[in-house]
Amino acid sequence: MAEWISIALAEEWVKIALVAGSAAFIGTLVGAWLSRPRRGAGEAEAIAHVSPPQIEKPSPEDIALRSYRKILEEKDVSPKDLDTKMREFGRQFGELREKLHALFADDPAVQALLEEARAALDMGDFGRAVALLGQAGESDAAAGQELREAAEKRLRTAATAKVVAGDLQLAQLAYEEAAQCYQEAVEALPGGCEDLLAEYLNKHGTAAYHAGDHATATASFEKALKILESTLGENHPEVATGLNNLALLHYSQADYEAAEPLYERALEIDEKTLGPDHSGVATDLNNLALLYKKQGNFEAAEPLFKRALEIKEKVFEPGHPALISGLMNYASLLRVLDRVEDAEALDARAAVLAPKRTEVAAE
Repeated sequence: MAEWISIALAEEWVKIALVAGSAAFIGTLVGAWLSRPRRGAGEAEAIAHVSPPQIEKPSPEDIALRSYRKILEEKDVSPKDLDTKMREFGRQFGELREKLHALFADDPAVQALLEEARAALDMGDFGRAVALLGQAGESDAAAGQELREAAEKRLRTAATAKVVAGDLQLAQLAYEEAAQCYQEAVEALPGGCEDLLAEYLNKHGTAAYHAGDHATATASFEKALKILESTLGENHPEVATGLNNLALLHYSQADYEAAEPLYERALEIDEKTLGPDHSGVATDLNNLALLYKKQGNFEAAEPLFKRALEIKEKVFEPGHPALISGLMNYASLLRVLDRVEDAEALDARAAVLAPKRTEVAAE
């Protein structure tokens, strides 16, 4: 009985020892955990926010080159040419992108199209970029054309107003003021009005000539002549008029050598285009005859004065100033040639034909 008790007690002590040992082991583990180094809050937070590695996106240049390569491959470009074209496009793409990003439109709708085109270019969608740019260009072109037409209309109005003002100044013998008005008209006139430009230049040259500014007059007459030759052709009657204007300027400055070929060419043009008996031909003959007379070439001048008078007698009524001046010019030359009786006969005719001042005033 006592032995059994001893054994039972021994078993109880073994259980107690096992429990105590387990507790001690667990306590050791807990203590080790509690005694480990603590991380700071910042460090723990940093660990919590570590991002996964980012995949780098391709640049617009890379995207564009890939798209371009596909286009070339679809067109069966050879490998050698493909490499060359890829390099060329690689150099051009930056410039194209820079130009497109520099564009700005006042119209919000057009600006939106440009922005879409930029995005399409960066995505390598060249077809869409081209279409969008086409729409933007058409829209702005239409708007610009309307503005241009409105501006040109106003400029033509301004030029016409200046010309009318110049005509009024010229009628009042205010030559410098008239020349200024004509100059402003020339400057205001928009492009594409070549016929008006030549007319205004001739007016400006005439006013400058009367104002004594021969250099300016020469420049305007020469410009007008070039315009007429280029727009109407070298054998047009208006070209002949331009030649006469320039020749008269040289004649008035006693530069007869410069004036002579101009008068001769004007006569040749008018004879071909107007006919041999036109009043314009008579004017050309008279001008050239006066020049020959100034040069002392009386023999050459005489048949020209005679022919001019014959034409004027056909086309003008008696008493017409052009007919009277023709009679007097021819008579003046005949005196130089000692044909006094012939000269007096022409003078007598001129006196009979001349209208009285009262009759002119009444008309």
